[in-house]
Amino acid sequence: MEIAPAPARRTLSGRALMLLVLAVIGPVTLLALLPTTLGLERYVVATGAMDGGIDRGSVVLERVVPVSDLEVGDVITYRPPRSADVNELVTRRIVRIDGALLQTQGDALADPDPWLVPVAEAALPRVVLAIPYAGYPFLGSAPREAWWAMVVPGALLGFLALRGVVRRRPRRAAVRPGGPILGWGPP
Repeated sequence: MEIAPAPARRTLSGRALMLLVLAVIGPVTLLALLPTTLGLERYVVATGAMDGGIDRGSVVLERVVPVSDLEVGDVITYRPPRSADVNELVTRRIVRIDGALLQTQGDALADPDPWLVPVAEAALPRVVLAIPYAGYPFLGSAPREAWWAMVVPGALLGFLALRGVVRRRPRRAAVRPGGPILGWGPP
C-alpha cells in the first residue's frame, strides 16, 4: 500500500492579502473621500423614478452649480416644495425652465412631476457622475451602525496587513515518496 501525502493548504501571501484588502476597502474609501476632495456631494438614488438613466441603488456625485447654469436635460437633486407631500430629496431631470420655476420628471415616469420647483436658492446640485449599484448597502433596512460594524474590522484588517502583523504561515515539511525531505524555506 502506498501512502500519498496530503496536499498542502494554500494560504494567502502577505502581498495577496494586501491586494485583497485594497480591492475591498479601496473603492469604498475612494467613494467616501474622493468626492469630498473634489468638491462633490454624494446621494444614493432610493427610488426607481430615474430607472433607465440612473437606476435605484446608484450613487450620484453632484456639483453645486448656480441656477443660471442649469439647462433642460440636466439631472438635479432637490427637496420638493412642501405642497408636494414628499419629505425626502429627489433626483430628477429638468424638462422645462420657466423663469424662476423648474419642471422635472423622472426618466421612468410617463408624466412630469405634479409640482413646480421654485428656484429660490442661488445654486442646486447637478449630477456629474452616477455609479450603478454602489449605494445598495445603504438602501437596506439595517441601521447605519451595522454598516460601520463591518467597515471598521475591515479597515483594521487592512491596517494590520500593511503593518506586517498578519503574516502567512510557514510551510510544513513534506515527505515525497522516494524523494528527500523538504524543509522550511522560502516559498
